[in-house]
Amino acid sequence: MKLDKNTIDMITRMSDENLWRIICALGVSSGIDLSGVTVGPKEMKNVRLALSQMTDDDISRAMEIVDNCKRGGTNDKR
Repeated sequence: MKLDKNTIDMITRMSDENLWRIICALGVSSGIDLSGVTVGPKEMKNVRLALSQMTDDDISRAMEIVDNCKRGGTNDKR
């Protein structure tokens, strides 16, 4: 899935359940297992708020971090 500001805006309008499914699917595709993570309405509200405030630069940087994690790299580049 290509992530950009429009995509992020679209998924933040989903229900909590569907948003969490998307997050888990993105995690799995990146080698991150979130199956043991439980989030409640308060956490989802905070996730939704953080996502809605992301810029295209933030999204690009987040994808770099995920890619580095997949390769076992570090994320100390700022």
